[in-house]
Amino acid sequence: MSKITRRDARICAVTVMFGADMHRDEAPEDVFEMTCNEGEIASNEFARGLFLGAWEHIDEIDDAIAKNAKGWKMERISKMSLSVMRIAGYELLFTDTPAPIVINEAIEIDKLYDGDDAPAFVNGVLNAIAKSRTEEK
Repeated sequence: MSKITRRDARICAVTVMFGADMHRDEAPEDVFEMTCNEGEIASNEFARGLFLGAWEHIDEIDDAIAKNAKGWKMERISKMSLSVMRIAGYELLFTDTPAPIVINEAIEIDKLYDGDDAPAFVNGVLNAIAKSRTEEK
């Protein structure tokens, strides 16, 4: 584990999430370690916690994404945007990180790895998740 920025930790978690579907039969801790080691990706406990937390709550997060991705089926969402929204969804639903920070970080990460229209879509879905969470409180 190394000293990295929180954004780099989020990028690490998104990267691991992106490849995790291919390793569903393996322990999530092993998937995290294997992906970081093989990809030479810097990680830390924050990155590990984001990935493991999102993996543990993936069904709830995917339900929130599906409910708020109006007119989109989960299969149509790019795998990268889905990975970004899963990590951000975990932060929005299960941590105390302020929603504007989570959403901004997700958009910036998505801009690095996905198509031109993807960040706007990610923004809309995550804002809707944050708003629905606020309304539930």
